[in-house]
Amino acid sequence: MVIRLKIHYSIQISVFRKGFYLNMENYTFVLTPANRKVTPNYCKLEEKYHIFTIAAQNCNNGITFSRSGKKITIQKIESNQIELILSSDSILPSPTRSLSAFSRELIRLNEESHCLTDAIYNHTLFQTQLINMKKDINSTKEITEAELIVAITNLLFKPSNYNSMYRSNTINKLKELMLPFIR
Repeated sequence: MVIRLKIHYSIQISVFRKGFYLNMENYTFVLTPANRKVTPNYCKLEEKYHIFTIAAQNCNNGITFSRSGKKITIQKIESNQIELILSSDSILPSPTRSLSAFSRELIRLNEESHCLTDAIYNHTLFQTQLINMKKDINSTKEITEAELIVAITNLLFKPSNYNSMYRSNTINKLKELMLPFIR
């Protein structure tokens, strides 16, 4: 059983900060139960309590998220996992840390409904997996040279959240593109 939530159409928003226009950064996560001994049915919990949408709304309306330009959008709720997108005005050094607010809000809401008590493990509810990082850019013309250099440097020298196969394929394509300029 899968619940499909209304998909909110996002508008590209540019933010002017320190002389640069920045577009939204989108991080897609899959959340699975942290406690492997229980199998909560997230679909039924959402149908009965609307606890996940309420927690996302509370996070989005909170001071920290409003001030830093972050937003949680739930894409899909399945019986054993939740897929959501965390959007931010700027690049987040550790996007999974921003999701801890979502988990804390769910635990706070659980004090009223007690529907997630068995799923809490080590003060958290989810095992979080980042499956996609994407910047809302419509064309390559919107990428500045500085952003390109930073992205290439991060790809080559920083530990990546992408899997190693995707990373090595991207590096090989980059080498092919740069070959005429190296010789």
